[in-house]
Amino acid sequence: MPTEPRNFTRAGGFTLVELLTVIAIIAILMGLLFPAIGSVKDQARKAEARTACLGIVTAVRAYHTEYGKYPNPLAGALPATPVDIIVGDVATGLASVGNENLFNTLRAKATGTNAANALNPRKIVFFEGKDAAVPTAPKSGFGPNGAYFDPWGSQYCVAIDMDYDNQLTTLPYTDLKGATKGPQIGVAAYSLGKDNKLGIGGNFKDGTTSSDDVASW
Repeated sequence: MPTEPRNFTRAGGFTLVELLTVIAIIAILMGLLFPAIGSVKDQARKAEARTACLGIVTAVRAYHTEYGKYPNPLAGALPATPVDIIVGDVATGLASVGNENLFNTLRAKATGTNAANALNPRKIVFFEGKDAAVPTAPKSGFGPNGAYFDPWGSQYCVAIDMDYDNQLTTLPYTDLKGATKGPQIGVAAYSLGKDNKLGIGGNFKDGTTSSDDVASW
């Protein structure tokens, strides 16, 4: 008897070559996607830090309007001849003390220099914010002692015109001030950004290249 030709059809599934090809394509796409995701995250963190810096400045100015003076973030009395000061991340060498006393005062927390509400007797909350999700490595919020941290885990730096001459001579950016005078503002806040380093060669902006620092000005 003549036999009928058989139809051989491939069973469902992929060959090894096809699987490897798909995996290679996915790897290429992921390689293209990850940098874009990282860039979006960096921009989101910068936007968060910028908003926080502006909020800090607004809070300190509101305190000044309410009490007729700036909050003293130093542990103890101001020097006989007051000078502009910076509070924030002392590890960078840019701040004299941490920012916890400043924020405890602005948040009406009766601790540190604001013990017994000494610096904020009316208990006004000038600044609000969330606690950091991980207290042992705080980012984007308040640490256990009240210090306020940026999205990269460093304390926000805040410069305050404690000698009341309406200029900040302590700001470390060389492209923001002349030989002896600083910007004519009473308070400024900034974050050193992802690299936790001061600008580009000490500048906030070097030519057309901006540093990753984030500031209120």
